[in-house]
Amino acid sequence: MARKTVISKVLDVDAQDGIIEFPQNRTLYADQFTDEAPSSDEDREGFKAKNMKEVFEHYQPSKKGVTLETEEGGAAFEDFDFKCIKDFEDEQLIGQSELLSTEKGKIDAFNSVIAQLEKNKTLRNALKDDAARGSLTNALKALLAELEENQ
Repeated sequence: MARKTVISKVLDVDAQDGIIEFPQNRTLYADQFTDEAPSSDEDREGFKAKNMKEVFEHYQPSKKGVTLETEEGGAAFEDFDFKCIKDFEDEQLIGQSELLSTEKGKIDAFNSVIAQLEKNKTLRNALKDDAARGSLTNALKALLAELEENQ
């Protein structure tokens, strides 16, 4: 049996018609996506839009000064602007944030190393042997030093 989501919109304590049926194939975002209160009577009374594009163009939602925790435990402040529903997706949020982009790059690099370890049997065996692991570590350190020197 299919379940229906019902959104209650109470206009008055005695209101009976304040219930709106919400289709299951829709997503409802209910949050304050701007830092400012409505500035006009039209905003307070309810803006009548025909589509989501008009809503985003009218309200221009954004969040300023969102606090993100850095790897060291410090705080970084980022601003996010939303021009369409897709801007709420992970990849879009990461693209707007310098800190999140940097962290995503590190995660991707680690995942690439893990994938190489899973595929490369010779490398896995070298990491099991202490002498081979030491040689590999020294070679990687030398390569890193050379890369840093040439930047």
